[in-house]
Amino acid sequence: MYNTYYSLLFVTVIAFLSPWASYRLTRGLVPAIVVEILLGIIVGPSGFHLTESTNYVTFLSDLAFSYLMFLSGLEIDFDLILQSGRNNERAPWLKGILFFITAMVASGVIAYLLYGLHLVHHPLFLTFILSTTSIGIVTPALKEKGWLLVPFGQEILVYALLADIMTLIFVAAYTTWHTSGNAASVLLVLVLLFVFVAVYRVLKAVKGIHLFTAVENATSELGLRGSFALILIFLALAQLLGTQVVVGAFLAGAIISLLSEKHSELTQKLNSIGYGFFLPIFFVNVGLTFNLSSLIGNAYFWISLGIILIGMYVNKMIAALWWMKGFKTKERVAAGFLLGSQLSLTIVASKLGQQIGVIPSGLANGLILLAIITCLISPGVFTRLVGSQTQLKPPNANSSLPVDFLPEGWVIAQVDVLSPRFSHTPMRRLLLPHDVLFISIERGEEKIVPRGHTVLEQFDVVHLMGSMNSIDRLRNRFNSK
Repeated sequence: MYNTYYSLLFVTVIAFLSPWASYRLTRGLVPAIVVEILLGIIVGPSGFHLTESTNYVTFLSDLAFSYLMFLSGLEIDFDLILQSGRNNERAPWLKGILFFITAMVASGVIAYLLYGLHLVHHPLFLTFILSTTSIGIVTPALKEKGWLLVPFGQEILVYALLADIMTLIFVAAYTTWHTSGNAASVLLVLVLLFVFVAVYRVLKAVKGIHLFTAVENATSELGLRGSFALILIFLALAQLLGTQVVVGAFLAGAIISLLSEKHSELTQKLNSIGYGFFLPIFFVNVGLTFNLSSLIGNAYFWISLGIILIGMYVNKMIAALWWMKGFKTKERVAAGFLLGSQLSLTIVASKLGQQIGVIPSGLANGLILLAIITCLISPGVFTRLVGSQTQLKPPNANSSLPVDFLPEGWVIAQVDVLSPRFSHTPMRRLLLPHDVLFISIERGEEKIVPRGHTVLEQFDVVHLMGSMNSIDRLRNRFNSK
């Protein structure tokens, strides 16, 4: 029997080591989330059995599971989805929905084929799982190779985003119907949507009222308290209605996304709490509860996993070849491979399916294993097919501008932040040279005025002024591995 703090010690140590192992040992090829799951398997009952999941770890993991869905809602870029189409093309949201429907039809064919072969028993639920993708894998892969801001990358991003949203809605509706046994109970989700609209309108109306802004300070953290209150309101309401709590958490995050500016201090804090505390607990616990022995099945079990893995790519490939005709064939194939990556939502859906009895333990663990495999395959194949969209500037390329008001020897320069060590780093912790000043930060199409609390991210473009020597030293720091 393991006590709570003993198990939490392993969880926190793994959470601390995973980002280091991801970047230092695999150079970022294996995401930190995957490392957390793998290390959880190694120290858990399926590995060396050094620890196991306790009641308190399970409670924190369940709370982290809801917070994961909250962050999914928080990261929705409504401006990207709702923007108008270019050159009389369909709007991005419409193309995204059509892409998802195509992928889901192809997924349904594969799932019902497995059902006909008596390899699965609930093909509709498997159809939803096959239809999703991982926005957490797609976005870094596009950003790293310079595709994120061009039409090709933007289209892939919209497809990934809507696939996540649509899959979450369908999975929640299915699990609600299956647990209640009443198809009408699915309509209760509409009550949550009504509350979502009502709460959004109320919060938008009271936003900025002096009564609230007057007490907002470093000790009150009114924004954080309000965000967590909003999460719990929607979680409690979803549970009261008998719907899946993941929908409530997702809608709470969407409200914060609509009300907050991109990369605001509040969203940075919420992301820090999630990625720094809650999410590692969830993914390490996935490893701790992973049942390796359940994968020791007969040949038919492994055949079904092989077909499912192929299906994860074939469905997206068909949709990409059909709906991305404006791009080269190689680019469409690359998009299909990248969109075939699966992770967080596949793990969530597998766990939900296991809980309600539509997916056996062996298949649930098999789907988690396949999600890990796609994370290892997809980014590498995408890069091999299309490479980088733009070449990075050489290290010594200074776009210097002679400005009369600058001190003698000072220049204005641009520096790319290439090192992953500086991701999620507040500006006040950079220990900048005394003769260097930051002017602005480019993050995609966004221009950010840097302040002490501003968080730096990998692949940011920094505009600064200062002495040439100090700027060169800073460039070397930002480019180091």
